[in-house]
Amino acid sequence: MEQKTAWESAVEVEAKTESERYLAKLARRAFLSLWSYSNVHTDEGRSQGKGDGKELCDLLVVFGNDVLIFSDKACEFPDHPDIQVAWGRWYKSAVEKSVRQLIGAEKFLKSHPGRIFLDKNCSVPFPFQLPDPTSARFHLIAVTRGSYAAAHEYWDKQSSGSLMIDTSLEGRAHLQEPFRIGWPAGKKRFVHILDEMTLDILLEELDTVPDLIAYFDAKERFLTSVPLVTVAGEEQLIARYQMSFEDGQHVLPAVPDGVNYVALVEGDWEHYHASQQRARCQADAGSYMWDALIEYQSRFIRSGEAGSPFFESASIDDHERVVRALAGETRFSRRILAEAFRYALSQSKPGHKFARIMPSAAHPHRQYVFLTVPRVATLDYQDYRAARVELLLTYCNGLKLKFPDTLEVVGIASEPLVEKASSQDFLFVSLDQPLIPEEERALREACDEVGIFQDSTMVAKPFQAFEYPQASRPTMSADLGQPAFMNRAMRRAYESQQKRAKGKPKRGR
Repeated sequence: MEQKTAWESAVEVEAKTESERYLAKLARRAFLSLWSYSNVHTDEGRSQGKGDGKELCDLLVVFGNDVLIFSDKACEFPDHPDIQVAWGRWYKSAVEKSVRQLIGAEKFLKSHPGRIFLDKNCSVPFPFQLPDPTSARFHLIAVTRGSYAAAHEYWDKQSSGSLMIDTSLEGRAHLQEPFRIGWPAGKKRFVHILDEMTLDILLEELDTVPDLIAYFDAKERFLTSVPLVTVAGEEQLIARYQMSFEDGQHVLPAVPDGVNYVALVEGDWEHYHASQQRARCQADAGSYMWDALIEYQSRFIRSGEAGSPFFESASIDDHERVVRALAGETRFSRRILAEAFRYALSQSKPGHKFARIMPSAAHPHRQYVFLTVPRVATLDYQDYRAARVELLLTYCNGLKLKFPDTLEVVGIASEPLVEKASSQDFLFVSLDQPLIPEEERALREACDEVGIFQDSTMVAKPFQAFEYPQASRPTMSADLGQPAFMNRAMRRAYESQQKRAKGKPKRGR
């Protein structure tokens, strides 16, 4: 049995509590194991190399310039006859403590990025270089469990038990407003507050880093677009985002000029969940082959077995950059790319290579090359791999001749599926510099030599894909109204109405 690396051993240590283990499971499925780390520690508190380090956060995801910091607090909701007293106690133990931990973790990561470890003994350093604090984007996420059942009762069982978003609340003003969340860290620092219901929904609906970051960006813009926004629950915001498009991208409602209050009320999630979600999930099923491909290569990186055909001493960060390009694709893009890769793997004709060129649906200036090359039995396997990599490199560089706007290419080479054994080679090629005449001439000669990118054989095939199957593409139901945009007078009338009828805002018929 091969000995595991310290990195492999560290990531196999389970989180301490059941809720933290559940969070880690969701995160590794959504963000993948190479970028998700539970219970990372700092060397604070250690003296002369002895003692345990201090836990930084419950989950840390580092993906390029994006750093996601999670705090997980599972707190039983207090049994007290006064709901404000019970809510206040729960809020302090679940939300306030989480926010303090998150703010502290962010500050430490910015000041001491080299003092982060995967284990409490601080013997296994964090495997990747953290982004420069001046360019890094930190996202703070507090997972607060325990309020759902009490909230469901509080809303007279007429609404979900998710926490309501209310941007009029700041700091300790939350103590007077049960089950409403605004700005627990103040308006200068955005913190995403999730409960046991909305955590599951969020990481099921937006289960890639780029999808989640895009939603967070849209959410922060929307909630800061006017002085007051109320949303009946995070799930309603997610549904609205998933059902709204502009230029092919998911969006949240644009707020008209002169508006200072926006309300998103209940109904969107129920409509979306019943009509579109299942159809999209079925369409996405094939995309998880892409995730499996990333995880397969990630194991070699953690074990130290990942090699480079061009550099004897490629760093972990070099290997990570290649697979991060694959993981930087959205779920919809992964669906398209996985289908193209499967098609390339299915092509097998002895003595004939096959290449499928596919643009990224998520990155306008990125192309993919999926290359399959049958192996000649008489050829040594290492020689076969070397020749295959050289061919893949020629394909990747040669794309610049046919697609001048291409700035980067990801190449994957493999044997066809019919082969008894298979391996994969991954390349990431930056083409952000224009070709000088000498380079262009040499590249054309290289392509001509192996017979690729010839005008006579280049055939453009029309391709069209939809995120949602056309039979169930998102539409706003007749039962669902538009967001409520209000001026000050309308807002006062609305607030008076809500005070008279306890409960989350309901959507009228």
